[in-house]
Amino acid sequence: MRTRHQFIPIEDARVGMVLGVAANAIEKGLLSLTLPAGHTLTEDSLGQLVAHHAEFIQIEYPDTRTDETVAEEVAVAARRVMDIFEDADLSDPTLATLFDQVLAYRSE
Repeated sequence: MRTRHQFIPIEDARVGMVLGVAANAIEKGLLSLTLPAGHTLTEDSLGQLVAHHAEFIQIEYPDTRTDETVAEEVAVAARRVMDIFEDADLSDPTLATLFDQVLAYRSE
């Protein structure tokens, strides 16, 4: 089954949601809490995230779009990213990396 990822504020997190990537809380420069990708949120883990001042998490959920819809949305997103970067000098390694990352993110 295909899945999608979405960043949400911790206030919107609910029991049963699944972490799309690891959730790490850092306090005073030290890692104080980590929950692995794929972790299903429980009351306890939500409480820990709040107690460790987590602000956002990335969740994973089923992607119910058809293959055709996915292809159309990816094409639209790619065109938008190309428009945004049309005047950028993509021979610059920093801009090229940013372009690649934005394109990958928008193509999910």
